[in-house]
Amino acid sequence: MVQVAGRHRREDLRAGNTVAFLVSLVIHVTLLLALACWVYTAGKPSEGLLLTAEIGQSTDTKISLLPDEELPVAEFETTVLPVEPQFVLDVKLDGMIEVPEVGGADQQAVSAALTSVSVRDVARGLEEASSGRGASFFGAKAYGDRFVFVLDSSHSMKGDRWLYACNQLIDSLNGLSSGQEFFVLCFDAETTFLFNQQPARSKYYRADRETVARVKRWLRSRTLGRATMPAEALQYALTFSPDAIFLLSDGELQDDTLSRLKRLNGFSSSRRQIPIHTVHLFSAKGRGTLRRIARENSGSFTPVVGH
Repeated sequence: MVQVAGRHRREDLRAGNTVAFLVSLVIHVTLLLALACWVYTAGKPSEGLLLTAEIGQSTDTKISLLPDEELPVAEFETTVLPVEPQFVLDVKLDGMIEVPEVGGADQQAVSAALTSVSVRDVARGLEEASSGRGASFFGAKAYGDRFVFVLDSSHSMKGDRWLYACNQLIDSLNGLSSGQEFFVLCFDAETTFLFNQQPARSKYYRADRETVARVKRWLRSRTLGRATMPAEALQYALTFSPDAIFLLSDGELQDDTLSRLKRLNGFSSSRRQIPIHTVHLFSAKGRGTLRRIARENSGSFTPVVGH
């Protein structure tokens, strides 16, 4: 009995060792396989997503929204550029000065004339305007130092009209400074030069007391003629190269003044356009023509009413 029991105990011990060995073998093989898989996958780039899940305590988080208020607007600092001074012409006009409408070839001529203006001419104009040097005739103002007055001496100017025009001319001459000069032309069917001079001997005069008195006497001696033809007088006036021309008339012009002025004083790249300021005296006739002359020659138009 004792031997049989000892034998069974040895068999049980041997069986237990076998089971333990098998379990250990399975565990080690499993670990080796897992390790091999890990080594294999660690050396390869991941081709998928590795999702991990962790169970934990959930917490409620409140999202605070911005209050429904207007966002502040950024303030920009504005720099105000200084305004350059402007020179205002003291001209009494019945309405605005009209600008000529040009097109085609005339537009090209205007562009060429504008591009031909030199810096010296612009500087001179600004200097004259700022210094106040100029002349005034029936309220029309022109800047510069040399002026030519062209007066209508036709029959329609008889009586008060001629006296009124002469008095306004004398007032203009008395308003000139010592450094300024003038000349006067009268027109009807013919052109008459100041002091009845010949064209070749004509020249500018200073408006001193003696010369102005002489002009008065010459105006009183004038005999009014027929027709209203200023074209030749204006052509002579342009040859004086004045800073401006004042043209006075009371009727419709009866010659080629418009076409001649366009040819001699129109927009050009080779010469300076001389301003022609026109004064229309009392009558309704010829007003549109004088307005056009002023418009096409960079001048102002002044209608005078009352008689």
